[in-house]
Amino acid sequence: MPLKPYIYEDEAYSELSIDEAFTNPLKTAHDGKNGSTSVKKVFLRNTDDTKYYTDIRVFAKDSDSDYIYEDIVYNETGWGVKLSEGNSEPSDAEWEDISWGNAISIPNIGSADSGDQSTYRPFWALITCPPSAAAQNKKDIQLVVDYIERAV
Repeated sequence: MPLKPYIYEDEAYSELSIDEAFTNPLKTAHDGKNGSTSVKKVFLRNTDDTKYYTDIRVFAKDSDSDYIYEDIVYNETGWGVKLSEGNSEPSDAEWEDISWGNAISIPNIGSADSGDQSTYRPFWALITCPPSAAAQNKKDIQLVVDYIERAV
C-alpha cells in the first residue's frame, strides 16, 4: 500500500504499521480507573511517485466484533473514536459536534501529473476509554483508509 499513515514525534515523521504484527501501531494511553480521552494527529502520505490517490476516506472499526462499531461508538461500550480532517486540532466544542464512529474525507494526494511524495495530509483521532476499564493492550480498534489509486 503506497498510501501510508504517519505520526510526527520527536521532530520526525514515523510510519505507522498497518500489519497484523503491530510493529509500530498508533498508541494511546488512558486512565482506565477514571476514564480518559487521548487525541493524536495522524498523517497520510504517498510513497510511490507513479501513483496518486483520490476519494480518500478514513474511518475507525472494531476488528474483533461482527458489529464494526462496538468499540467505536461511545454509547456501545464506553470506548469511542472521533475523527477530524485538517491541520488544526478541533476545539472541545468542535469535538462535541462530531459524531462517534464518523468517517472523514481527505483531499487528494497527488494528481495525474505527479505522484506527490512530499505532502502529508493531516487528520485527528480522538479515542475515549471508559471508567473502570481493565488494564490491557487494546488491539481491536483500527483506522481504515479507503481510496482510489490512479497511475500518474
